[in-house]
Parts: sequence; C-alpha cells; structure tokens
Amino acid sequence: MIKRREFIEKAGLGAAAISLAGLPGCSGSENKISERPVGHRVIDAHIHITPEKVKKALQVMDDNLIKYGVVIASLTGKGDDLYMGDKAFYELAEAFKPYRNRLGLHYTYDWDLAASDPEFFTRAPDMLEKAVNAGAIALKNLKQLGLTAKDREGKLIAIDDPRLFPIWERAGKLGIPVAFHTGDPVAFFRKWEPANERWEELELHPEWSFADRSKYPPLETLFEQVNNVYRKFPDVQFVGVHIAGYSENIKAVAGWLDEFPNLMVDTAARIGELGKHPSDEGYEFFTKYQDRIMFGTDLAYWSECDVQGAGPCRNFTPEEHRKFYEIHWRYLQTSDKQFDHPTPIQGKWKIDGIGISEAALKKIYWDNAVRFYKLDRFGVV
Repeated sequence: MIKRREFIEKAGLGAAAISLAGLPGCSGSENKISERPVGHRVIDAHIHITPEKVKKALQVMDDNLIKYGVVIASLTGKGDDLYMGDKAFYELAEAFKPYRNRLGLHYTYDWDLAASDPEFFTRAPDMLEKAVNAGAIALKNLKQLGLTAKDREGKLIAIDDPRLFPIWERAGKLGIPVAFHTGDPVAFFRKWEPANERWEELELHPEWSFADRSKYPPLETLFEQVNNVYRKFPDVQFVGVHIAGYSENIKAVAGWLDEFPNLMVDTAARIGELGKHPSDEGYEFFTKYQDRIMFGTDLAYWSECDVQGAGPCRNFTPEEHRKFYEIHWRYLQTSDKQFDHPTPIQGKWKIDGIGISEAALKKIYWDNAVRFYKLDRFGVV
C-alpha cells in the first residue's frame, strides 16, 4: 500500500495537499476545517426531493453551500404510496422547471410495467427519449432491477438481460449517463437477526433484508450482471451509486474502476462504511480515483418528513442538516479519528477521516459532476 506522504510526493500534490491530509504539523482540523467544504461550493450528486419539498430542499442546500443537487430518481408520493415511473417523473420535472440551474432530475422506470405491459421492453427506449426531451439529465435504475423486478412470466429480470440492451443503447445515442443502484449493503444479504451489524436499520426496514436465497440472488451475482453491462456498452457513461454498491470492499470497486473507464461512483449514504476502512486505504482510493468519484449524500426530502441517507423519517432542524453535511466534510477533509458517522442507524461504530488534497476535493465536490452531467448547459460552471 502506498503511504500517504509517499503518495503525495509521487503525485506531486504539493503543500496544500499535505496540510489537508492531516500530516504532522497540522492542528485544529477538528474545529475549523470540517465546518465548511473546501472551495465553498458543492454539488450533491445524489438527493431525493418531492414537489412539496422543493423550497425546503433549496434552503438546506443554501445553508450548506450546495449549489446544485442531482435528484437521482423520479420518486414521489407519500409513505407506502411512493410511486415512480412516468407519473412521478413528469410531476417532478414540472416542479423543478424554475430551478434548472439548481436541480437536475433522473428518469426512472417503474419496473412493475415489465410484469404487466406486454409492450414494455419495446416501448422502454422511447419512454426514455421522451423523458430526456422533457428535461431528464440521466437514467436511474433502482435496486429492484436484478433483485425483485420480474417479467410477465414471473421470472427475475437480470441486470444484463438482453431485452434491456436497447435501453442502454438509446441512452448512449442520447448522450445521457445511466445510474445503477446494484444490490444493497452486504449486511442486508446476511441473516435477519439481532447479531447482524445493521440490525437497527433492518429492524426498521425488514423489507430491506435480502438474505432469503430462495427469493433473492446473492450480491455477487448482481455485481457480475451489472459489470457485464458496463463491459458490453463501453460508449455509455455509467455511475454505480453508493460506491458501486460495494463500499465494504473498495479494493473490488477499484478493480472495476480500472477495468471500466466508463464507470463513475458516488459516495451517497456510504460514508459510514467507507470510514471503517483504514484511513490510508480510504485516502489512497479517493486520491487515485479522484476523477471518478462524485460527492453525494442520499439526503431525501420526502413529502411527510426527511431522511438523512438512512434511518427514521422525521423533520430535521437546519442545525441537524448542517451537522449531517459537516460530518461528510470532516471525513473527506480531516484526519480526525474515531468520530460519529452521519448515519448512526447504519451501525454503532466510529470512523476515521482521510484528509484528501484540496485538488481532489475540488473534483469530487464539483468538477466531476459538472463534467459527467454536462451541467455547464445550465450555467453550472
């Protein structure tokens, strides 16, 4: 493993990188450097907003120097009545129309149509193109694909099902990225019991347990399927959200990034898992792949309440939202040790900061998302 100082020297990152990496001679990082993001502007490339919450979302964004938010799935409604697909997309697109320089929206399929509509696979590419013409900046595939989505014969639809190939081909022709939420945390594929390290989260959301192998494929199968798509469509730009679904194994994710130059990842709702890795490993990963990582939180502004990446849905105060973001800055910007991660329901462990360079932070916070989503067309530069 390349040690932090050695990596800085080899990469020629300079004194600014050294000071931000928390090397000997730094002090006061906990009190100062994590209060605001380096560069004082950020794109949160993974949030959720319902039409009723646009104004609140923009206020929280303003309070935390989030200049642009990528609403990464067309989901709206309330509680158990949450819905997706065309109905959700066009409602959201209309609500976001006055804020094109602040909010971007992904189109999302309602995979239930694959089981009910005999023409779905034929119509799907045109549905995507219509959405892009209406303002969609990308396509988001929810975790149901490969995991629970079924066709009219009741069979699971694999992520690399050839019937979906025309969708990815159309995305490439339209010049839009495709996002995949593949699987879920490793713990969700393990036995549903109090000994599970994410039991508090699973107890709150028992439907998030995918441990039953008679119903759900293993996580490794899902990764094989999505990697087949990345491999078969090299001209399409993909983002594997939540650190490509495998924040527990960043060495594997690094291998995918090396193999697939058309793949990006985002950090949404995975700082807790990332912070469990030795800080040198996290530092090396974020530094080596600083051009391939986008900052995201998975902060959700649902109709009835908010969710900070995971956990209970409630009305957070501005101070609580500020603390949520500041923990992200602290992880990325400092070398502080053993502090609380931003989503405590995900596990009761502490995390260590990785203190990456200012140059890397600028890319992760801003440049990568501007390039990936072509945000300059909206005046986001």
